[in-house]
Amino acid sequence: MQLEGTKEFPTNPQETYSLMTDPDVLVTAMPGLKSLKKTSDYQYEAQIEVGVAGIKGQYQGVLEMRDVLPGSGYTLVISGQGPTGFMEASVHVRFEENASEQPGCTMHYRGDAHVGGTVAGVGQRILSGVAKLLINQFFKSLVAQASSIAAQ
Repeated sequence: MQLEGTKEFPTNPQETYSLMTDPDVLVTAMPGLKSLKKTSDYQYEAQIEVGVAGIKGQYQGVLEMRDVLPGSGYTLVISGQGPTGFMEASVHVRFEENASEQPGCTMHYRGDAHVGGTVAGVGQRILSGVAKLLINQFFKSLVAQASSIAAQ
């Protein structure tokens, strides 16, 4: 499954990067993410609880940031496993300062995700729809938090 898009933030690239790499912010913004425990500078253990088409489960996983350029971008590598399947994803994220008079930045993301096990049996179409819904909820929460930062 391909993941690709852009999102406008009212904060500059460094503030947006800081927001998107803060474990406390990520736990409140990402649907189903129950906890993130830092294991190294750019790696976290995660507990995730998600449901797709009546199949619900808890997953243990790892989130790792690679190719980190603070304020510019990084690659997020995610792997998780649970009783109903597994998921793996790699997403490159980069921040671009707005060229216009408007303060803020554009965050670009591109990558892919793979899902296997019982959860994959619900079909690619449903999984794509659920992924888009979760991504939109995640970014809506992040932009709201960025807006409060920008208003200060």
